[in-house]
Amino acid sequence: MSKPDKVLMKIQEVAERRRIVGMACAFLIRGRVVWKGNVGQADIERKLPVTDKTIFRIASIAKTVTAVALLQLVEQGRCSLDDDVGRLLGLPLRHPLHREESIRLRHLMTHTSGLRDEYKGFAAASRQEPMLPLSELLMPGGGWQPTKLWGDKPPGDPAGYEYSNLGAIVMATIVERLSGERFDRYCRKHLLLPLGMTDSSFNLDDIDDPNRLAVLYERDSATGQYIAAADAGRGVRPDQPDLREYVPGVNGSLFEPQGGLRTTITDLSRWLELLAGRGERNGVRLLQARTVQDMLSQHWTREPQEGFYRESGLQLQRTRDLFPGRLMVGQAGDAYGLRSGMYFEPDTGMGLVYAMNGLDDAKDGHVFTAAETELAAAMTEIFLKKK
Repeated sequence: MSKPDKVLMKIQEVAERRRIVGMACAFLIRGRVVWKGNVGQADIERKLPVTDKTIFRIASIAKTVTAVALLQLVEQGRCSLDDDVGRLLGLPLRHPLHREESIRLRHLMTHTSGLRDEYKGFAAASRQEPMLPLSELLMPGGGWQPTKLWGDKPPGDPAGYEYSNLGAIVMATIVERLSGERFDRYCRKHLLLPLGMTDSSFNLDDIDDPNRLAVLYERDSATGQYIAAADAGRGVRPDQPDLREYVPGVNGSLFEPQGGLRTTITDLSRWLELLAGRGERNGVRLLQARTVQDMLSQHWTREPQEGFYRESGLQLQRTRDLFPGRLMVGQAGDAYGLRSGMYFEPDTGMGLVYAMNGLDDAKDGHVFTAAETELAAAMTEIFLKKK
């Protein structure tokens, strides 16, 4: 049996054992893809298989694109990682319990800004009113400010770590303010298309065929049945907000910079190759090597080692839990039943990229789901064990 066939057989076994609806994955050696493949269904009801052309809403991996967009602007001298976020937003933003401390860009990228994950009502309202200003969420007296917006630790304190999707929305708003471009257009023009990621966008209008979207399925714990939770238009493109009067820099939530990137496994693999290449892929350089090295470096660690996010880079997770004994750097995604991951080992360039649009998400005592750890184990057995 050839190695590609053996890999496909192994991941099919994982998919059947963990009831994965559909999965696309790829494996990297020395920073380049050596294998990619697909199993299962992108749409159960229409019996559409996952293929190389299947587009997934990739969830929190999108934050790495948002961060790179902002880091490009840092390299251009338009801002710095130590700049006051409020100044960049044009708002007197301060943590209400620690007003003497500035909230800095690096705090947003390490989930230590103090901002909690309270944004969904505001984001939903923004789809009806795209010019609803971010100040309505962030500033005292704002009509959309939740009561539990802030944690109790000062900005920059690792003890105050709280995973924050809202931080990515703030970053996207800053990208727009500094560049003068709509967030989706900035990312498409300056990041995605230069890498040949033509099937990737934060805007559904850029997706040529909505039939290519994988339906995301949540599993009902009581019945075990899969229920369509997102991207379930089944060939019908959903109505998009009217952007004719859109002003960049008012509210970056519309394009879901925290999780709304849609991409294929082929395109996402190119993104990981960029990081493994320290900002360069196939002669295209998007970031300086020292900037990417800063992204990969440890910015805080949790003691004792507990929880899912135990070490932080800049908008990247550092973990030894996916491939035991190996430090992997990357980002996971988890939303609407989708589970995704994009990780590589900085010293060797070994990496794994995957997207599952529905699964039995039991963790079996592990940090990652059993499906993810079994996928990593299968890749280890085939590609990394000496024969």
